[in-house]
Amino acid sequence: MSRILIVEDEEVLTDSLQDILEGEGHQVLTARNGMDALDTLEHEPLDLVLLDLMLPLVDGLQVLEALRRDTPATAVLVVTSCGREALKGQPVQGFLRKPFSLEALLRAVKNVLTPASPVPR
Repeated sequence: MSRILIVEDEEVLTDSLQDILEGEGHQVLTARNGMDALDTLEHEPLDLVLLDLMLPLVDGLQVLEALRRDTPATAVLVVTSCGREALKGQPVQGFLRKPFSLEALLRAVKNVLTPASPVPR
Protein backbone atom coordinates (compact mmCIF):
# COMPACT_ATOMS: atom_id res chain seq x y z
CA MET A 1 0.00 0.00 0.00
CA SER A 2 1.40 3.37 -1.03
CA ARG A 3 1.11 6.53 1.05
CA ILE A 4 0.03 9.45 -1.11
CA LEU A 5 -0.35 13.13 -0.21
CA ILE A 6 -2.76 15.16 -2.34
CA VAL A 7 -1.87 18.86 -2.27
CA GLU A 8 -4.83 20.62 -3.88
CA ASP A 9 -6.92 23.64 -2.86
CA GLU A 10 -10.03 22.67 -4.86
CA GLU A 11 -12.08 20.76 -2.29
CA VAL A 12 -14.24 18.81 -4.75
CA LEU A 13 -11.20 17.66 -6.73
CA THR A 14 -9.33 16.71 -3.55
CA ASP A 15 -12.26 14.64 -2.28
CA SER A 16 -12.68 12.92 -5.66
CA LEU A 17 -8.97 12.11 -5.95
CA GLN A 18 -8.94 10.80 -2.38
CA ASP A 19 -11.94 8.51 -3.01
CA ILE A 20 -10.44 7.20 -6.26
CA LEU A 21 -6.98 6.54 -4.82
CA GLU A 22 -8.30 4.97 -1.63
CA GLY A 23 -10.48 2.75 -3.83
CA GLU A 24 -7.26 1.63 -5.55
CA GLY A 25 -5.85 0.60 -2.15
CA HIS A 26 -3.66 3.60 -1.34
CA GLN A 27 -3.47 5.40 2.00
CA VAL A 28 -4.25 9.04 1.24
CA LEU A 29 -3.51 12.23 3.16
CA THR A 30 -4.59 15.68 1.99
CA ALA A 31 -3.37 19.26 2.27
CA ARG A 32 -5.46 22.22 1.09
CA ASN A 33 -2.55 24.67 0.85
CA GLY A 34 1.23 24.73 0.61
CA MET A 35 1.72 25.44 4.32
CA ASP A 36 -0.25 22.32 5.33
CA ALA A 37 1.70 20.33 2.73
CA LEU A 38 5.05 21.40 4.19
CA ASP A 39 3.86 20.45 7.68
CA THR A 40 2.70 17.02 6.49
CA LEU A 41 5.93 16.43 4.57
CA GLU A 42 7.90 17.12 7.72
CA HIS A 43 6.00 14.53 9.78
CA GLU A 44 4.82 11.80 7.40
CA PRO A 45 6.77 9.31 5.27
CA LEU A 46 5.26 9.34 1.77
CA ASP A 47 5.65 7.42 -1.47
CA LEU A 48 4.03 10.01 -3.73
CA VAL A 49 2.88 13.62 -3.66
CA LEU A 50 0.17 14.76 -6.09
CA LEU A 51 1.00 18.46 -6.24
CA ASP A 52 -0.92 21.38 -7.68
CA LEU A 53 1.30 24.38 -8.44
CA MET A 54 -1.27 27.11 -7.80
CA LEU A 55 -1.83 26.99 -4.03
CA PRO A 56 -2.65 29.51 -1.30
CA LEU A 57 -0.13 30.52 1.40
CA VAL A 58 2.87 28.70 -0.10
CA ASP A 59 2.85 27.92 -3.83
CA GLY A 60 3.49 24.50 -5.32
CA LEU A 61 6.96 25.40 -6.59
CA GLN A 62 8.05 26.24 -3.05
CA VAL A 63 6.62 22.92 -1.84
CA LEU A 64 8.47 21.13 -4.65
CA GLU A 65 11.75 22.84 -3.76
CA ALA A 66 11.33 21.79 -0.10
CA LEU A 67 10.54 18.23 -1.18
CA ARG A 68 13.65 18.03 -3.37
CA ARG A 69 15.80 19.45 -0.58
CA ASP A 70 14.41 17.50 2.40
CA THR A 71 12.99 14.24 1.00
CA PRO A 72 14.41 13.80 -2.51
CA ALA A 73 13.33 10.14 -2.71
CA THR A 74 9.63 11.09 -2.54
CA ALA A 75 8.03 10.88 -5.98
CA VAL A 76 6.11 13.91 -7.27
CA LEU A 77 3.27 13.92 -9.77
CA VAL A 78 2.35 17.50 -10.66
CA VAL A 79 -1.37 17.94 -11.33
CA THR A 80 -2.03 21.51 -12.50
CA SER A 81 -3.71 23.74 -15.05
CA CYS A 82 -0.33 25.37 -15.76
CA GLY A 83 1.91 24.23 -18.57
CA ARG A 84 5.08 22.24 -17.94
CA GLU A 85 7.16 25.42 -18.24
CA ALA A 86 5.77 26.48 -14.83
CA LEU A 87 8.06 23.85 -13.26
CA LYS A 88 11.05 26.06 -14.11
CA GLY A 89 13.25 23.03 -14.64
CA GLN A 90 12.39 21.32 -11.35
CA PRO A 91 12.53 17.52 -11.75
CA VAL A 92 9.30 15.58 -11.24
CA GLN A 93 8.34 11.97 -11.90
CA GLY A 94 5.08 12.83 -13.65
CA PHE A 95 2.99 15.70 -14.98
CA LEU A 96 -0.78 15.85 -15.62
CA ARG A 97 -2.43 18.96 -16.99
CA LYS A 98 -5.96 19.73 -15.75
CA PRO A 99 -8.48 18.70 -16.82
CA PHE A 100 -7.41 15.06 -17.05
CA SER A 101 -9.26 11.77 -17.34
CA LEU A 102 -9.55 9.17 -14.59
CA GLU A 103 -7.62 6.76 -16.81
CA ALA A 104 -4.77 9.26 -17.27
CA LEU A 105 -4.58 9.82 -13.49
CA LEU A 106 -4.50 6.13 -12.63
CA ARG A 107 -1.93 5.42 -15.35
CA ALA A 108 0.29 8.27 -14.16
CA VAL A 109 0.09 7.17 -10.51
CA LYS A 110 0.88 3.57 -11.46
CA ASN A 111 3.82 4.65 -13.65
CA VAL A 112 5.30 6.76 -10.87
CA LEU A 113 4.85 4.13 -8.15
CA THR A 114 5.99 1.14 -10.21
CA PRO A 115 9.75 0.92 -10.57
CA ALA A 116 10.93 0.56 -14.14
CA SER A 117 11.81 -2.99 -15.12
CA PRO A 118 15.42 -3.58 -16.04
CA VAL A 119 16.05 -3.68 -19.75
CA PRO A 120 16.64 -7.30 -20.85
CA ARG A 121 20.02 -8.01 -22.42
